[in-house]
Amino acid sequence: MTTGPYKFPQMQKLTRTDTKQVLICNYRHAHDVLLVMFGELRKQKLKVPADMTTALMLLHSYTIARMHVRRGDHLKAARMLIRVANHISKFPAHTVPILTSTVIECQRSGLKNSSFNFAAMLMRPETRSQVDEKYKKKIEAIVRKPQKSEEEEPGSPCPFCSSPVVETTLECGQCQNALPYCIATGRHILADDVTLCPSCKFPAIRSELLKLVEDGEECPMCSSALSADKLPVASEWKSVVNPEAHD
Repeated sequence: MTTGPYKFPQMQKLTRTDTKQVLICNYRHAHDVLLVMFGELRKQKLKVPADMTTALMLLHSYTIARMHVRRGDHLKAARMLIRVANHISKFPAHTVPILTSTVIECQRSGLKNSSFNFAAMLMRPETRSQVDEKYKKKIEAIVRKPQKSEEEEPGSPCPFCSSPVVETTLECGQCQNALPYCIATGRHILADDVTLCPSCKFPAIRSELLKLVEDGEECPMCSSALSADKLPVASEWKSVVNPEAHD
């Protein structure tokens, strides 16, 4: 990731408009721009605006969805695409391609009800004509003959209070904490299985990130090279991931 061209003299003045402007451009580039901005704010010990945090989370979810499609892990890809599709208004330039990918990955991974719901969105008058012809008949068939079977998404303990939380949910209904997300899977992290990328300091479920490292993948967040021996369990992750709470 190149940081040279970007200057940050007034990072504390970032506004909602700034975040929207970043989202208009290429999404991979937008991801990297927001990551640099995020890192600068952290370095200056300034609070990261909520809009920026959400924008980076969504862009990262989209980025790792594509990674998991490439790796053949269609369930992980589908879960991330569902998250993105639920915020589709933030991706105006790619609404139809993202919804189409979501339908396809949900079908592949057995999430039939989700596939139907997003297929129905694609068949609305405002988007139907934009659907790629090679997918249109399949999507029409999903809407005409819906299969709504779908297993509930599993849960795992909240990293703060240990209450059960659906894996890809990023807020705990019990303790009300925002939950840090794993850069490898997009799921909320697990308190006893956390590591941090040595370069960008973003957290991951260690066991999941090690799977990527074994396959020669780079850090999904900052694209730095990773090695297993540099990814220890991070017992003090809260002071890095949520420094405002430890000032």
